[in-house]
Amino acid sequence: MPRVRSDDYEAKSLAIMDSAAALFAKEGYPSAKMESVAKACGATKSMLYHYFPTKDDLLFAMLQEHLQRVIAVLEEAIGAPGTPRDRLFALVLVYTQKSAQSRRRHTIAMQDVKYLPKPKQTPLLELQRRVTDLVANLLRELNPGLPDEVYKPYTLMLLGMMNWADFWYKPSGPMKPQELCERMARLFLKGFMAEKA
Repeated sequence: MPRVRSDDYEAKSLAIMDSAAALFAKEGYPSAKMESVAKACGATKSMLYHYFPTKDDLLFAMLQEHLQRVIAVLEEAIGAPGTPRDRLFALVLVYTQKSAQSRRRHTIAMQDVKYLPKPKQTPLLELQRRVTDLVANLLRELNPGLPDEVYKPYTLMLLGMMNWADFWYKPSGPMKPQELCERMARLFLKGFMAEKA
């Protein structure tokens, strides 16, 4: 068998994951078959199994790659210079854009982790916790001194607002993506900054 260059291997893996994400989003993960994934990405089943031995391996790789990319852009936005408020606006922008760019994977990440066996769920749930920790830490900078138990609910409210935009927002509509992000950040900030210790 000819040796596959690592960048070719990665590109093919990503292409398979993209096709699988479209199929899982359409048919639902439990109903989708590996044969259908192979057909969707123009591969043979044996070639598909070379990359992903099981459907669970494919879902795990897809969600891990997506969450790692989300974390990378969040870390960059949060680590950028500027005030905590500036960094929150940057966070909303990059999170919403990253989510929109991989909308199917993001939807699957929110809904389909539960179908994986527990050993595969654990590292993905840790990545999801990393996302919430990053956001919560920024909220602590924005409005320090609140009771500790308040930051997680606010974090989940902010993430929920951004996640659900994936389901209803249409970039081709009258509100442009930048405006949507600015409005979400302002709406959130007005409530969060009104909180007192």
